[in-house]
Amino acid sequence: MKLKSSVMVLVLAMSAHTAHALDAGRYKTLVAETISGISSNDVDVVRMIDLQQQLIAMGVQGARAFAVDSPADATLMNFVADQADAMQQMTLDEIEAAWHDGEALEEIGLAMDALDHFGAQISHMDAIVHPATAIIALREYQATGKKSYLVQVKDELSEVVEHIGHLN
Repeated sequence: MKLKSSVMVLVLAMSAHTAHALDAGRYKTLVAETISGISSNDVDVVRMIDLQQQLIAMGVQGARAFAVDSPADATLMNFVADQADAMQQMTLDEIEAAWHDGEALEEIGLAMDALDHFGAQISHMDAIVHPATAIIALREYQATGKKSYLVQVKDELSEVVEHIGHLN
């Protein structure tokens, strides 16, 4: 009986861990903080990039946990998580083609249109891709001062919040 109780506690602990791998509430709070920050007259780009890096870290954690929970999706989730740093070094055009359009997925034999746009795979992927895109846009804003890049940040984060909502 003691072994059975120990196993049950372990199973509950594991399910609690994976169920909360991507803390949607915290994620949405950081998004709201970013949107508020880019709406000010004095945008602290360094702080905004830091917030995006926190979102990416949460997305990576969520993707890796989903890979464990859904072995059929492990290749995709681990591929996306492994590429998180490289995404941030792309141009806006490059990340659009590779990740928003799905060209990068060809490397692992997947097509974006084979995935449900609001399914768990895309939602976990977007939790990484959209803040990475926001970082690139923030850097462009910093270099040019063009407010259109801040609008793109807001659009990226608004879209990812919709995806996060489909994970719960």
